[in-house]
This record gives sequence, C-alpha cells and structure tokens, in this order.
Amino acid sequence: MPAREGLLIPADSDIEFTRSFGTSSYEGCHMNMMGFIKRGAALLMTWDDAYIRPDLIKTKASLKCSVHAKRPPHCESATFSVTVTPLGRGDWNTIATAYRKIAERKGTAVTLATKTRRNPEVAKLLGASNAKLWTCLARRRNEDSTKDESVEVKWTFDEAAQVAEHLKNDLGMDRCLFTLGGWTEGGYDCRHPDALPANPECGGNDALASAVARIKALGYVACFHDNYQDMYRDAKSWNPDCIQKKADGSPMSGGRWLGGRAWLVCAPKTLELAQRPQNLPEVQKLFKPQAYFIDTTYAVGPQECFDPKHPLNYNDDIRWKQKLSDYSRKVFGIFGSECGREWAIPHSEFFEGLSGVSGKYFHNNIDPEKLGATVVPLFEMVYHDCEVVHGKYGYAPEAAAEYVAQHALCGRTLNYHRFDSHLYWKQPVPEVKARPGVVSVSQISSSKFQIRYRWQVEANGAGDWHVCVHFGKGPSPLFQNDHAPAKPVAGWRAGDVIEEGPFEVTIPPTGKADAVDVYVGLFRGSGGSERARLLGGGTDGRVLVGQLRLKPAIAFEKVGPLPSLGDRACFVRADNGWAEGLCPMDRFVKNTHEILGPLAAVTAHARLIKLEFLTPDRAVRRATFGSRGGRSLTTVTVNFGASNFTAQSALGGKVTLPTWGFLIESPQFVAFHATSWAGRDYDAPVLFTARMDAKHTRIFHGFGNARLNWHGRELEVRRETELK
Repeated sequence: MPAREGLLIPADSDIEFTRSFGTSSYEGCHMNMMGFIKRGAALLMTWDDAYIRPDLIKTKASLKCSVHAKRPPHCESATFSVTVTPLGRGDWNTIATAYRKIAERKGTAVTLATKTRRNPEVAKLLGASNAKLWTCLARRRNEDSTKDESVEVKWTFDEAAQVAEHLKNDLGMDRCLFTLGGWTEGGYDCRHPDALPANPECGGNDALASAVARIKALGYVACFHDNYQDMYRDAKSWNPDCIQKKADGSPMSGGRWLGGRAWLVCAPKTLELAQRPQNLPEVQKLFKPQAYFIDTTYAVGPQECFDPKHPLNYNDDIRWKQKLSDYSRKVFGIFGSECGREWAIPHSEFFEGLSGVSGKYFHNNIDPEKLGATVVPLFEMVYHDCEVVHGKYGYAPEAAAEYVAQHALCGRTLNYHRFDSHLYWKQPVPEVKARPGVVSVSQISSSKFQIRYRWQVEANGAGDWHVCVHFGKGPSPLFQNDHAPAKPVAGWRAGDVIEEGPFEVTIPPTGKADAVDVYVGLFRGSGGSERARLLGGGTDGRVLVGQLRLKPAIAFEKVGPLPSLGDRACFVRADNGWAEGLCPMDRFVKNTHEILGPLAAVTAHARLIKLEFLTPDRAVRRATFGSRGGRSLTTVTVNFGASNFTAQSALGGKVTLPTWGFLIESPQFVAFHATSWAGRDYDAPVLFTARMDAKHTRIFHGFGNARLNWHGRELEVRRETELK
C-alpha cells in the first residue's frame, strides 16, 4: 500500500480490520497503485482517477481488496478504469520497478536531475537537512478571530538568522533547507491570505529581508511557510465568495488553528489570491527567498465545491493545486508542500511530511501494528530520484532512534522542527523532575468532559510555573486546559503525588478528527515563552500522556511504556565525540546530519532498486540504491530488531549491529552505528562516518570509543580527522 512511504500488509496474520485507502486522501494512496504478492507471483493494480477508492478487508482467514468508484458531482455519468497487470514471478521490488515504468510513461517521474537543470539552486537541496522555525510569531486568536488570547515572539528575524548561522558555523551543517513560519502580518496561521507586511513584532520587512540575505549567504536555501487554503475572518481580504461550499450551499469550515476558525478556500481561488500583486509577487520582490512552502496543498485530500460560481470535483481540485504549485515555483524557483502526492512531483521539488510525522511513521490515521504491517520505503523504490522528501512536525530526539533508522533505510535527511525559542543553544533549560499523567476522563456531553491529572515528583521543585495541557496533533493545539497547579511547583517535594481537578473542558468543532493527543507541560513567562524540561518530555518540554478519543464517545487512552527495544536516545549521545559538551538538540542535529546528509546526497540521483529482509521477522532490512553495470552504488543495512545482527562489510568485515544499528557503504560514503568493526569489538555502540573523494577521507566520530581500525591503520578520532 502506498500510504506515505508504504506498507507491506501480510495476509496470514490473526489481525482483523477493514480500512479504506482513498486516492490522494490523507494517509490514503499517495500513488495511484497497489501491489499484490501471492505464492511468489506479483500483481500490479493502477488507476488515474481520484474517485477510485480501494478498501482492504482483513479477516483471520483472508485479505481481500475491493475497489469502489464514486460519480463526481456536476456529472450525470462517469466512466472509470482500473488496470490489473500480472507481473509473473516477483515481489515488492518487481512491483515497484513495473510501476516506475508506468510513472515514466504518464509523466510523473520527473527527476531531480531534470529539475536541477531547470534551476541550479535545486542542487542545494540534495543532502540538505530540513530546519524549520514554525512560529516566529505565535499569535493565538479566539474562535471567531476577533480577539487575541496570547501573543508570543519565539524568534525575531535577527534571531532566526542567528539560528541558521549557528547550524552552519558552530555545527558544520553544510546544506540546509531553512524555513521560516510565522513571518506574516498576523503570525503563524493568522489572517490568511494577507501576508504583508512582515509582522513588526519580529522586526518587520527590513529585518526579514536582512535575515533572508544572511541565510542565503551561508549557502542555504531560504524558504517561507505560507498558506492559501485557509482564510480567516479577520483578514483584510476576507471574502465569503472564495470559500468552498457544501452541497447545501453552506461554507466549508476548516480547523481551529492559532488564528481562530479557518475557512477553506476553493482551489481556483487560492491561485487568484496568490497571484495578487500584494501576495507572492511582492513577497519575492521584498525578500527574495529561493523557495516557497504553501501549507496543506498536498496534504488535504481532494476537495469538492458546490458553489455554482466555481464548482469543483476531486480531479479539478488536483489540477488547480498543480497550477498553484507551478505559479509559486515560477515566482520563487523552488516549491514544496505538506505530505506529498505523486501528482505533485512534476510541479515541486520537495515534500514535507511523507517520510514521517512527529517522529513516527504516520500521523493519526494509521497504526501499522493494528494492520499487522511493516513500513517499507515503497515511495523510494519508485520516486527516490525525483523528489526531496522530509518528515514534518516536532519530536523528542531522546526517543527518535527508530525515526533515524527509518530515514537511513530511505536515504533521507531529517526534519528538525522543534527548536526551543530564541537562541536555544545559549539558554539554560530549567528542569523539573516530575512526571505528569491523566487520572481519569469522564464524558459530560458530546462536547464536554471532566479530566483529572496527577504529578509524580522525583526531586524538589523550584520556580513559579503554570500547567499547560494541549489537545491536538503536532505543535499547534486544537484546544487547551491550561491552569495553575494545585500546589505551587516551588513547594513540590521528592516523593509527592499531586492530584489536580476535576477540570471541565469544552471541545470546539474538530471537523473529521476522531482523536487528539494529550500533552502536558509546565510554562512561565508572557505567552508561555519558557517551558520546563520534564521527565519523559520532548525538546519542547511537553509530555505525551495519552490520546483522547472524540468519536463515537469521549474516552482517554494512556500511553503505554515504550517497549524495551534498544537505546531510543542513542543519537543524542556525544561521549568522546564531536558534539560532547553541547546541548542535547545540537548533539542530535550534528550526529544525524553527519549520517543522513551525505547519504541523501550520494543517493539523490538513484532509485532504491532492491529492498531485502535479512531475517524471517523482517526486522533487519537492506536497501540498495542505484546500479552501474549491475554493481550497487550504495547499500544501507538497518537493524530494527531486538537482537544483534552481524552484517558483512567489504571494508569492515563482520559488523555487529545493535538495535537501531546500521551499516552504510558506498564509494563516496561509509557510516556505521555498531558494536564491532574491522576486527575491533566495542563495549557499547559507536558512531563513525567517512566521506571520501579522490584525494581525502574525512572521518567523523559521533560517540563511544574513539578507536577505529581503518584500512589496516589504528586511529583515534576524538571529533574528526582528515586523511590524505
């Protein structure tokens, strides 16, 4: 199944489910295909209409697929076609290769090489990590967008440029797609579609222009985050005629975001708004970023509109989104959007969200375990050489080892989307050694519930803190239950168990959301500008305590303890390594960019041509990228299992991979996270990488024992060394 990167769903498990995978819907089919494997034979199913919807029905006895077609509105009749192609003996590799040929024929397989010839700036994306300051200005408005509830400057434009300079000059990040959000007049997700002037709270137009120039001077790609699907009632350009209409003629509402309730703009109107002289043309004239990111364009499933002035069906919606992409790329040179779909590949350079969400494989619609599925890089097997792909939203580096391992298998760099406010590496992070949780939730009505909390305190507290409780997905809460703690934190003592509540919470309209995550944290300062680091929390200070089901009834599900599978914080390590002494975020950024940046660069023009499972439980996987005369260019072996695995390396001999361990080998780049290499055994896993060209080899040491056997030599690499 081509949902995000892809799913391999077995027919012989005891799991039962029924699930739809709508064409281009959110976490549906991101490519217009499905593959089937049975008794060594492979079958490919393809289609080209957004009104096709495959369903999977899994029982203990079978796995079946049914295909449904829906007649578009405004049409008296419609004809649909689905093509089923027997491929003979084969597997997932056979299916991906066959579909790539179809993609080339229908024109979606436009390569990065072609895009780079069109615009040489695209080359700067190859091997670039994705760093994003989501909310330079975080202004929270009420439901009707008539009143501010809070206003917080998280980064001035000068500070944003300093963050980029820190990544380049202090951490040595050579390539970066550096994106600014919340630069617009009202701040992040506010007052769309009116972007200008740049908000004065962060410095205004001149400061933003200066920041962009500084970011570009680093060799980075400067990118702006904007939105043309959401419109807010307090926008100067508010116009109900632009809003999508339901079949009954009523306007289509969107999510409740920072700017209040959003209303969905019909796709042809998004292009009209973006083309206005005061929008994209003026943004480019004033600031000259090389790239533009328009939120939700590729993420939200195809839309319908019943306004007789601009009627729309799913396929029309896709075509208008392609036109918006083409126009944005014409203005700025590089374009990207959220999540990604194959129909967007010829019209963009990068996707943000296809390779993962919030440090996980999927967002809120798919749990691979509940499908008995294995996440596989199917997208990379078809389109790796056509699009730059990243994940989206923030996550905790201290729990991100599996996320890193998956990106290594896919040959992709990470998204760093949860930097602390201001100059984070200079800020001491206050710590409160306490662990929050939810005691109980009881439903009052369909839109109200009561909730009680508990704090387990492990060390004496200090400071004047308030409790923040966020209900939502990703960095922006849909609704909150912030409150003063039942007992001041300064009075907390080791061993205390502090209960709070009950609190009555009202749920605002949530659209189609069936559930929201529940995060708890401690904050202080104007607009919650400072958060404490809590036990079990991420880099943003919040602790994910569970999930609140909203439909069919309100109910709370606790987050169970993570399985004891390896060291999930391993890539925050820096003992004896390059980043020793740096803050946790910087240690994580340095280690992971040194692994994934060069890997993404050397595989940018190759396709993942072979995926192998090296153990019966499919926990150890090997990806082979590209080929030349039948010889592989780059191989990546990753251990997702609970037991060590011994891989064979041409350079390192027998290499022992722990859980989340990997071995990367190519003529230009070698990297390993392992407990043995080239005859040397290590007491704990180590991280080394080596970049090689005709004259030099640069060896980087991330963590662990600094001794390395390299081509018959014994080296000690404390940070990095260069060999001729």
